[in-house]
Amino acid sequence: MIEFALLEQLDAFARCGTLSAAAEELHLSQPSLTRSMQKLEDQLGVSLFTRQKNRLVLNETGILAASHARRILEAESEMVRSIRAFARSLTSITVGSCAPGPLMVLLPRIAGIFPGQAVSSTVASEEELLQGVQDGTYSFIFLNRLLGAPGLVCYPYLTEHLYLSVPHFHPAALQKEITFSEMDGQSFLMLAQVGFWDALVRREMPRSRFFLQQDLEALGELTRYSDLPSFATDVTLQVLPDRHNGRVDIPFSDPSAQAHFYLVCRAEDQKRWERLLAEDPLR
Repeated sequence: MIEFALLEQLDAFARCGTLSAAAEELHLSQPSLTRSMQKLEDQLGVSLFTRQKNRLVLNETGILAASHARRILEAESEMVRSIRAFARSLTSITVGSCAPGPLMVLLPRIAGIFPGQAVSSTVASEEELLQGVQDGTYSFIFLNRLLGAPGLVCYPYLTEHLYLSVPHFHPAALQKEITFSEMDGQSFLMLAQVGFWDALVRREMPRSRFFLQQDLEALGELTRYSDLPSFATDVTLQVLPDRHNGRVDIPFSDPSAQAHFYLVCRAEDQKRWERLLAEDPLR
């Protein structure tokens, strides 16, 4: 049986191009790597290299062997990832989302449906979320767009609407709805980890300034005593009603102020999460 370390060393040589570069990457001496390559040739019973003066070059057989070695190494890496992800899935649930709203709704429900499971959550970019659900980092994720991707399934979950939150004496407090253009140029208090909403309000109100707060409790205290406008959503107003702080909450009428969220998971896991989709999340 071929030693796994020899395949790793052959792969390093093929990528680096020289013994000295490969030895440096592998933290081996050059004579040690040379002996390893000779040992691999002995185990395979074929010549893998053209030996030139002070230089070793892969021949055609060696190039094919290096290609196979790379595939074996990649398969081993995928095996380790898959086994570890499966082991984690038996005892824990990890959820990623492009915004905090779906997490506020879902996490309490998970605790009731899957008692005893450790639950963790993260707000991240779409790129990070997709990579994470595909490699098993996340059990499932929430995106704000319908997704069609091989190996993944996508279910509508909830719709969230952005609101302006102002003190009762603010000029906008008397309005039934408001637009981004009407508020552009004003300064806002805003939670730091709001996912895609951050980019959206900055795009829609390019002349505004946003004072970010890392902690939800701290933001609540600031909005209680500050004259600055802030943001809420119909989800946060329902899930966290004590966050109103006596403020007036006015919906933005712009189409971009409404987000549709979709639960995305691997096709092989969809049966496991069906119970999360069985009822209205905001009921």
